Amino acid sequence: MSKPVAHYTPLQTLNVAERLGEGRTLLVVLAIYFAVNIAVRLILPHGLELDEAEQTFMSQWMLAGYGSQPPFYNWLQHGMIEIFGMSLLTLAGLKNVMLFAAYALYYLAARQVMDDKRLAVIAALGLLTIPQVSFEAQRDLSHTVAAIFGSSLFLYSLLRLLSAPSFVAFLLFGIATGIGGITKYNFTIVPIAAGLAVLMDRDMRRVALNWRLLPAAVLALAIIAPHALWLLDNFQAAGGHTMKKLVDDDTGFLAGLAHGFGSLILSTLGFLALTFVILAAVYREHLKAIFAASSPWTRLVGRILLLSLGLIALMIVFAGLENVRDRWLTPILLVAPLYLALKIDAAKVPAMSGLKRLWIVAGMIMVLIPSVLFGRAAMDRISGKYGYVNIPFASLARAVAERAEGANTVIVASDGQLGGNMHYNLPDLPVLTPRPPTGMTPQPLTDFDRIVLVWRKTDGSPPSSFDEEFSDYLRQQGITAEPQAIAIVGYPYQWGRPGDQYRFGYAVIDLKR
Repeated sequence: MSKPVAHYTPLQTLNVAERLGEGRTLLVVLAIYFAVNIAVRLILPHGLELDEAEQTFMSQWMLAGYGSQPPFYNWLQHGMIEIFGMSLLTLAGLKNVMLFAAYALYYLAARQVMDDKRLAVIAALGLLTIPQVSFEAQRDLSHTVAAIFGSSLFLYSLLRLLSAPSFVAFLLFGIATGIGGITKYNFTIVPIAAGLAVLMDRDMRRVALNWRLLPAAVLALAIIAPHALWLLDNFQAAGGHTMKKLVDDDTGFLAGLAHGFGSLILSTLGFLALTFVILAAVYREHLKAIFAASSPWTRLVGRILLLSLGLIALMIVFAGLENVRDRWLTPILLVAPLYLALKIDAAKVPAMSGLKRLWIVAGMIMVLIPSVLFGRAAMDRISGKYGYVNIPFASLARAVAERAEGANTVIVASDGQLGGNMHYNLPDLPVLTPRPPTGMTPQPLTDFDRIVLVWRKTDGSPPSSFDEEFSDYLRQQGITAEPQAIAIVGYPYQWGRPGDQYRFGYAVIDLKR
């Protein structure tokens, strides 16, 4: 007896299509996507990237401030390692959970103010079209990941406050503003621009300006206060690194303006271009209607975007800001996909055709990014140009562990990236560097029985001599003892070609015998 042939009705097809506009579908797909990214990071060699190593090194301490970035991500990483222990899963897990939460909050933010709730999916998927958010955040970023989360939380809280004001909504707004303020310093542009944008709308101004804003402000200040007090004492040291990136003291005023506005325009275009092109392509039949459409929400978000750029322009003119990088704009321009989705909503165009197309593009991106991340490390053996993940830090750590055994030992690494990798591989041993975190006075080396010093050149060429690297530092520490062992060693790269090696130096000093 032959089996009946299944026939799919138009209603069944419609149900499948409708699921593409459901938040549940979006969140499930995103959860799978970020889980895949975690799996890829676990499969790759376990050398730590720059930001991964920095977070691992700094996780040894719970401080009010660490350096040129606010401490929110550092605090979370410290807590995760305290709870779950040191592992690559702990490092990659925190990043991807934060990114998943950022996308989810962004979706919820959009959903609150959309007439067609399905278009909130457009806004969230739009984040995937921003290379700095989708690719760079996965490749090796930490504080920017925190800023993406902080900006998404802020947008959600702001739109909830304006669309459904309540005491809880105001408190959430205060919490979001405070958290955002300790993710990255440039986040502060966003609430300033948002405040000005709200004041420009009479109805929204009436909602926002009431007594409930006071407890919200107190909450925000309470969250920011520990780091703000630390910053008062360490402003020059903490801000110097960032200002060097943004300002060139040798440039004249007019040339500085040209550089500043030129970099702002190029970085803004680089940040937004792909998103605009993709959303224009998926809704190509309705571009005229979308361009002309307007609503109170498009005007609010559009003003936030323009005012943010205007505040940066003022910084260029009055603060000498010259080097505006696209990554620096991440928390500021993150509202762009939301703005475009709101324009589509205001135009009342058929949502599903464009949504189907965007899902196809998003699916391609979600396959491409983990593939590229895996391929970069796998292809390095062909080019012979290896990344940080390929460096054999674990081999050095085994040699250090042998020399540390049987004594109260501290490791001193020549740089933070090496120090982070040492702490990752030897989490039970304290690791220091000659340049401790800003404002911190580390435990003196003389409190230990043994010091193991490790150093390298970042390109893997033979390291400089021990005296060149550490003599001044040891003298400042009051240590005159000579090292009992000095060695230059080489180990094979992880996933490297036979014969390719990376070189380190290490030395051992016994202080108490």
